[in-house]
Amino acid sequence: MEILKDRYTITELSERLNVTDHTLRYYEKEFCLQVPKDSRGRRYYTPELANIMYQIKSMRNEGLEIKAIRRILQSENVITEPPPVVVENDSLSLTTMPANSNSIEIRQFFDEFKEQLISNVSNEVNSAKDYLAKEINKSKLELGACVENSVRKLETKMEKHFEDVDRAIENWRKKNSKGIIKRFIYKVLNK
Repeated sequence: MEILKDRYTITELSERLNVTDHTLRYYEKEFCLQVPKDSRGRRYYTPELANIMYQIKSMRNEGLEIKAIRRILQSENVITEPPPVVVENDSLSLTTMPANSNSIEIRQFFDEFKEQLISNVSNEVNSAKDYLAKEINKSKLELGACVENSVRKLETKMEKHFEDVDRAIENWRKKNSKGIIKRFIYKVLNK
């Protein structure tokens, strides 16, 4: 894409790429693109971001799925993978027990540690569950779109096929309807 400006608004870029504003925001989210905002909070696209959006749109026009495009752009270092989830180091604060602790203090220490551990593991499990649910939902939507696209293509092919069959039957009827009349007249006249 030819870059004519040093920044594009979302409307300008969507018109230039012939996509909707919603599509650009969807690409931002799917490809973890950090689009800067001006002082009024409106997105603006740098030439680099405009080129990335153009590449994504071109690959989508070629029929590639979002996951495949993401892999291609990551392999070319155009985009990077989202950063991994980092657990804070001090989330499990292990306080040291005094050397002369009695069994009640030791018990309290391990009870507190158990609570912290259960809470952190529970949070991580919930976070992983939410992430997996989102990924499954995205995959489900992509699969649904692929199936829908395939069904549309198949319906189009079947429509064309049935039109060809109807045309062939009509031509056969026209051709043979004259023949039947001629044969009938010939049989009647020759009796």
